[in-house]
Amino acid sequence: MFNDLNENGQYDIGDRAMADIVVSLSRNGMPISVARTNLNGFANFRASTTHEDSPLSQAGEYEFTAYLPRGWRNTTDNQTQQATLIEIPGSPAGVGLQEMLTPIGMARNKFLRGTYRGDKDGHILLQQDGKTLETINLTPGEQFIWRIQRGNYELITNGQSRPVVVGDYPVDVGLIGVEHSQGDRAYTIDFEGQAPTGLKKAPNGYGGLNWFNLNIMRANMGNGNIGYANGTTSGNHILYTSSGHPARIYAYTPFSLLSVNLTAAWPKSEGEEVILSFYRGDQLIQTDAVGLSAYSPVNYQPMIPDITRIEISTRHYWQMLMDDLTVSTTP
Repeated sequence: MFNDLNENGQYDIGDRAMADIVVSLSRNGMPISVARTNLNGFANFRASTTHEDSPLSQAGEYEFTAYLPRGWRNTTDNQTQQATLIEIPGSPAGVGLQEMLTPIGMARNKFLRGTYRGDKDGHILLQQDGKTLETINLTPGEQFIWRIQRGNYELITNGQSRPVVVGDYPVDVGLIGVEHSQGDRAYTIDFEGQAPTGLKKAPNGYGGLNWFNLNIMRANMGNGNIGYANGTTSGNHILYTSSGHPARIYAYTPFSLLSVNLTAAWPKSEGEEVILSFYRGDQLIQTDAVGLSAYSPVNYQPMIPDITRIEISTRHYWQMLMDDLTVSTTP
């Protein structure tokens, strides 16, 4: 199973393995066994002619079906596959597939989500190439969400315009109707090269920022790290909130947070919210709540300028992870 990031229906460079996806095995319409994909995207079923409890023990026709999480779709047109198991005397299992199954691609439906901030009722326009695609009237504090395709867009409200880039993942822009950064002097922190043994506290000064209660970890380290594997968007390492406790990113000179990929650590925490509070010195500038999934990141694009501290917490102390944190320095 793989996340078909470019949605072209092929497993190619850039696509990433999907963990914890349910795959069922049946024969003659009768279910036999169920497996979940591991951190490398493989669903494994035991095959053996000497162990009668093995799901694959007798030659014949079998059917494999993948069950995608809500909000995902199959891109490779092979969600259910037929396979023939044949006898192979002298082989390790005594049986084997006549031909291996093909990788199953899946893509998450894209959305654009945000919250209107204003002193009175207002409206938001979604534009692309100068054409208005969506218009919505909102009250202060009201949230909006639109199904959307990848591409470059503009959000316009109260005479202000800000860009939105929809790429591989759904997007949450946080509060709309507030000051936003232009993104000058931007750079991305990918958390690679900092944890040679697999796990390390994020060191102060890394990426020009300071870090409290945040760990850098190799995504496939340990067993059952579902969200960590699915939430890695570049390289092999991510940053996460240690033990799910509140964390902090800060600096002594102002910086802007442009975007970051955020993921829930475990399927049991599906739908958990991360609370991000932004400070300029001791002044609270903005607070956003972002809903998370353990199956893929949401690309959070607040574009909030001139901050010195970000306070990070989850509502129920589930671990939250991030990758590809893009910030800019203030000239």
